[in-house]
Amino acid sequence: MSFADFLATLDRSGDALVAEIPDSWTQGRTTYGGISATLCLIAAREALPEDRPLRSALVSFVGPSAGQVCVKTDVLRSGRTASAVRAALTSDAGQGLETSFTFGAGRDSVLSLPGLGLPDGVTAPPKGAAGGPFPPGAPSFTQNFELFLAAGALPFSGQAGHEPMRFWTRHRDPAAWFGLDALFCLADALPPAITTHLTEFAPLSSMTWMIDLLSEDVSTEEGWYLLETTPDHAADGYSAQTMTIWSTDGRCLIKGRQMVTVFA
Repeated sequence: MSFADFLATLDRSGDALVAEIPDSWTQGRTTYGGISATLCLIAAREALPEDRPLRSALVSFVGPSAGQVCVKTDVLRSGRTASAVRAALTSDAGQGLETSFTFGAGRDSVLSLPGLGLPDGVTAPPKGAAGGPFPPGAPSFTQNFELFLAAGALPFSGQAGHEPMRFWTRHRDPAAWFGLDALFCLADALPPAITTHLTEFAPLSSMTWMIDLLSEDVSTEEGWYLLETTPDHAADGYSAQTMTIWSTDGRCLIKGRQMVTVFA
């Protein structure tokens, strides 16, 4: 089921957002983190009394979730320019996500410092380029995306150090090439950065995800976004990583961090 088709199935039941997660959006025994976080974002935005751009998100992956999920929200505060909304996702398995979103209206400022441009040597896919699938054995949700290789380390290549993994990534469904919800869903599609240090599959699971939105304009050409994830540290069964997303015209759209459990 494509992202657009999935969104069409969402149900508003009282003060909750309810969804049935199809197998095509799962990751092992749980729901793909990108789409469960997007459900929380949609519910949080709908709870706002004002239409304000998303500025930041904090996501805690508390436990597995599958089947029918329910998102409930609580507007913590809505001030003159900024709003804070909590959203919690639950299923029969218990609480799956605890999230917090900060929305803020733009205002005039004397400060202007653009984010870093595309990494050296990286260019956007040619117009009309087709992407390839994730490799065999990848989680079910990956069938909804396609990849176009950029410079960087590869998963399970046994590399050392802090070299980033980089892929141009987009939804297979052209109906999901545009908009913040589609980008938010896509943003967690790559495997954890520390997989570049491994030579074979090992179980991994996201614990926390922090995202800062750097632009209200998330447009890009033909749905392509450059996803970069860099391993910062790994020890004691946990790995920390930095995540960055660019549009095809080189605008830095998202900066993030993630903590991952590693069973290797």
